[in-house]
Amino acid sequence: MQQTMWWRDTLLPQRLVRIRCLVLLLLSTMGASATTLTAGHDGDERALIAFKEKISDHSGVLASWNRSVGYCAWEGITCSKRHRSRVVALDLHSQGLSGTISPAIGNLTFLRTLNLSFNPLYGKIPPSIGSLRRLEYLGLQGNMITGTIPSNISHCTSLWRMTIADNKGLQGSIPSEIGNMQSLGVVQLYNNSLTGAIPSSLGNLSQVSTLSLAANYLEGSIPEGIGNNPRLRFLQLALNNLSGCG
Repeated sequence: MQQTMWWRDTLLPQRLVRIRCLVLLLLSTMGASATTLTAGHDGDERALIAFKEKISDHSGVLASWNRSVGYCAWEGITCSKRHRSRVVALDLHSQGLSGTISPAIGNLTFLRTLNLSFNPLYGKIPPSIGSLRRLEYLGLQGNMITGTIPSNISHCTSLWRMTIADNKGLQGSIPSEIGNMQSLGVVQLYNNSLTGAIPSSLGNLSQVSTLSLAANYLEGSIPEGIGNNPRLRFLQLALNNLSGCG
């Protein structure tokens, strides 16, 4: 009986040691997993910081953009539920932000929504925007953007809505490459200072339901292919210098 009790007294501490080791291992694993889930993607964080450096934030909306919290919790930022450290939306419309759009925006390669509408942003649209192959919505309406629409915007092959309107400093012609963007459903380029002819390639946009090019300085005739699109519901071409029968 005493021998049996001695065996139990010896075995119990050994079991406790093993259980303690297992608990410590489990906690360590859970901690590593949590770190993996909350760890940021360096490229996305650097791109956002570079974006902020080009912005004058008069309203203080970017006050949360600091490393006291993860960037997925920053104002206007949404991260992917599947790829938790990747930014899928940057939405800062109507926030009174001035400054220019940093070329680093092109490094947010998981971005699906970029909405900077109704801010007094100026400068050019960075050509690096063509790196956003997953982008579905681009909103740059109501700013003071100058320069031209970069032709490589056509590399945004997932883009469904393109709204680059109300930027009277935006000049040059409409890139013919836009006609290769077969996902486009809404194209709004009205109230800019665009010149030249309407590219015939826009007639290839078979998914477009809204095409608004009004209040520019476009000239020439209306491409025949535009009128052959059965999905087109809204066509706005007024206040241009168009001619011909259309």
